[in-house]
Amino acid sequence: MGSLRKSVVVAVCGLLLPACTDDHTAAPATTSEASISIEPTTTTEPATTTTTTVPLPPVVPIAWHGCGSGLDCATVTVPVDYLDPASGTIALALVRHPASDQAHRIGTVLINPGGPGASGVRRVTRGFRVSPEVGERFDVVGFDPRGVGQSDPIACGDEVDGFRHTDLDPETDAERGLLQGAAKAVADECIRTEGARITHLGTEDVARDVEVIRRAIGEPQISFVGLSYGTKIGLVWADLYPMSVRALVLDGVLNPASSLGVTSLAEVDGVEAAVERIGAACDASTTCALASTGGFDASYAELARRIRSGELSGHGVGPTQLAYAAFYTTYDTDTWPRLWQAVADGLRGDLAGIDSLATSFTRLVPYATFALLTCMDAPHTIGFDAWEAKAGQYRSRSPRFAVTLANELLPCAFWPQSTYTPHVATATGSPPILVIGSTGDAATSYDDAKTVADQLDNGVLLTVDLNGHIAIGDSDCATEAATRYLVDLTVPASGTRC
Repeated sequence: MGSLRKSVVVAVCGLLLPACTDDHTAAPATTSEASISIEPTTTTEPATTTTTTVPLPPVVPIAWHGCGSGLDCATVTVPVDYLDPASGTIALALVRHPASDQAHRIGTVLINPGGPGASGVRRVTRGFRVSPEVGERFDVVGFDPRGVGQSDPIACGDEVDGFRHTDLDPETDAERGLLQGAAKAVADECIRTEGARITHLGTEDVARDVEVIRRAIGEPQISFVGLSYGTKIGLVWADLYPMSVRALVLDGVLNPASSLGVTSLAEVDGVEAAVERIGAACDASTTCALASTGGFDASYAELARRIRSGELSGHGVGPTQLAYAAFYTTYDTDTWPRLWQAVADGLRGDLAGIDSLATSFTRLVPYATFALLTCMDAPHTIGFDAWEAKAGQYRSRSPRFAVTLANELLPCAFWPQSTYTPHVATATGSPPILVIGSTGDAATSYDDAKTVADQLDNGVLLTVDLNGHIAIGDSDCATEAATRYLVDLTVPASGTRC
């Protein structure tokens, strides 16, 4: 997804728009960044008490073994249902990059790159360390959450392609019937393959898994870096086990108090605003190929009309794929010219560029995993008619994208209700928690970052003026702030802006 500096789609996920992805190692940004003033903090001594009464299994120390390229691998066993440990277990896959400066090793940083459905094992294996200094001073550990990657992965997904090639913004009864049938097929397949564990794949169980991992590592406190959906895991973990937190970095924040329903107005508005920025940049550019066809908005609208009417076809591109192409480019400014050119090519009858961008979007995370984990994580509308009615309420906010965004998770309407209750995470008693919010983030809103920082008992907000989803690795300022906090336990001064 663009260069190392600009691959900001690292972690995914706004509730309905997956944002996790191409792995990258943090590299210096070339943009001008504000200097960071920092304030020293202290950590709280670990305690045996937590804010949860759910029992955890006995501690079993991790048995690491070398697995090539200087990495160690292991598994940690957790119960499917913490309230019924006899109901079965899940083996969580972990990988560790040992601190390269063992003489000055500080401890462990656990990484979750988001999704839901992104593999922490893959991210660490591919080189994510936050920064070189963090890689020197910490064992960087990635894990695959339950149902993801190598951790007893969710097995459904055969029906996904059919669903994603229906029109997610249907206009006729026939199109609505096709969409309903395709969404239900996805839902029914996952119910068959996942069985009783379908209601035990959400964030609260994953947060308890993090605490089991922490105890198995054998350190009284660990640090955690959560990106996008990974921020929700980190927040719920810190809320349940605040004394286990040495440091917590949240970048691309999801508010655990938010409810899914269908979609959020913040996300609809965020995507619409991001595409408006893409269009404005095209119209202001001397290299954008759409000037002769009326500019970006007119050109996109005309291409959408031709695709929907059947005047243009090929590469399996329909109205949904055109929207996916736009969604993909909202995460990374480097991809904006690709969308401009793809729209121009499409108006000339060549839809290969739209297909390429749409395919990149659908490959960000395994859809069935993303959808199932998301739908099991907040109360959602049940039944096709009720879902459609609620989705339609958002159309006025974004005629181009609102209904497609909502219906991206339409299988939710046919799955059981969530076992997770949205709630404010305060993490009372934790050390300072660094909350990084990007002002131009389409996947997770900057307002959510501000809200979460305010709700936390000890939250510290770092504002980053960035068009993109994840600031670490794309902003020198944000990367340095995260590094100084992890290494020195210093946080940015109140009001710091990059």
